[in-house]
Amino acid sequence: MVVKKIKHALITGFEPYGTPMRSDNRSWEAVKQLDKQIIETDCATVVCHCHQLPVSYDDVTVLVPRLHLSGEFSIVVHCGSGASGIVRLEKCAHRTDYVRTGNKGPTDLPPNGCVPGYDTADELTTAIDVDSLRNRLEEQGWNELYTSVDAGHYVCDFTFYTSLAEGETTYPARKLPAPQTLFVHVHPKADDVYSDTQLAELLRDIVRDLAQEGI
Repeated sequence: MVVKKIKHALITGFEPYGTPMRSDNRSWEAVKQLDKQIIETDCATVVCHCHQLPVSYDDVTVLVPRLHLSGEFSIVVHCGSGASGIVRLEKCAHRTDYVRTGNKGPTDLPPNGCVPGYDTADELTTAIDVDSLRNRLEEQGWNELYTSVDAGHYVCDFTFYTSLAEGETTYPARKLPAPQTLFVHVHPKADDVYSDTQLAELLRDIVRDLAQEGI
């Protein structure tokens, strides 16, 4: 009899943003379908914990570390709205050069344009082999996937960096292994390439894959 590990996945999407403000955000429309779902693999049972994040640097600075502290996560998947026609799997995140304001207006910028609170490198790279992940997903029929080293220097990139920095700092302090952390940029329109339901299924397949690879 196989005894499965219980794993917990933190999965986030974003609120609407833009000028004019969009009516919804594809990332959250996909992510919210996984909330409290159980994903089974051959050797693990994964519990999904889904949260919507504000498009605001100050709020992300507070909320993302708080979410990490709320559980013992072995998988973290952040999802945001990106370019039309494709889904991008991001490899790295950046600490500096944030000049585009968030939803709260002209003052919604991080101090000195940088992610605060961490003595970590200017660029952090996920420990996930993103190219191999993409290849495995393509074998399952997900053909519009691309890898990227430019997460955009906006709140998405800021969020990704914060989570990777949490993995390097607070997880060792808690005597926990750093979670496998990924950022997924989805296309902004509901009728572009994949539907919201399909995007949710893609995220489910990503979590399932990471649960297998991280054993």
